[in-house]
Amino acid sequence: MIEIQNVRKSFGNREILKGIDITVPTGSVTVILGPSGSGKTTFLRTLNFLEKADAGKMTLNDVTVDLHNASKKEILHIRRNTSMVFQMYNLFSNMTALENVMEGLVTVKGMKKSEARIKAEKCLEAVGMKDFADYYPVQLSGGQQQRVGIARAIAMDPAVILFDEPTSALDPELVGEVLGAIKTIAREMHVTMIVVTHEIGFAKEVADQVIFMEQGVVVEQGTAKEVISNPREERTRQFLNRYLGQWEDYVI
Repeated sequence: MIEIQNVRKSFGNREILKGIDITVPTGSVTVILGPSGSGKTTFLRTLNFLEKADAGKMTLNDVTVDLHNASKKEILHIRRNTSMVFQMYNLFSNMTALENVMEGLVTVKGMKKSEARIKAEKCLEAVGMKDFADYYPVQLSGGQQQRVGIARAIAMDPAVILFDEPTSALDPELVGEVLGAIKTIAREMHVTMIVVTHEIGFAKEVADQVIFMEQGVVVEQGTAKEVISNPREERTRQFLNRYLGQWEDYVI
């Protein structure tokens, strides 16, 4: 279980996160929804120290870390147990898909190249990219590059994968293949995931927990059925209606 308590973050005089509390059960998928500027991405980035929180604690693998005053050892512990999939793919352009997945296994985990190759091939196969192992990023579509990024994330055997709007940079026709890869991992590998996305259909189908954020606070949280089909808060209803079409269309 991952427990996140009272996460706060400001940029100058602007308070972005105003005390976020979330519990994520092991092996579950938590989807975070909310309008642009609500603090979703900033929150995700504080969890693996891409941004330093002003306050807050996170417990991961029975280790509790102060997100503001973490030691280098504690930061390393968190980063070794989390992987992040970004909006942009962040692949090494001079490496093939296979080499991109192998890189962390060799340089971070110290795995022999022969062992890393076998594991990387399995991870590429899991996201439907085995046949593109020898392709360079420039030879791949955006959706294919993102799937390589997902393979790279799962190769590290993280306790949790953080997805920061993994389909937002894709053309609409490529979104489905990336969401399909995430669904497969959630279903077959039971990896704990926290996913920031606007894809309501994905949340309805895959999420064990849905959180709606706005203006740096958690407005509502619960199961997909509770939050998407029968939201308690009027602001949640307005968001689903305004940003994602008639929310009644998503009644489960």
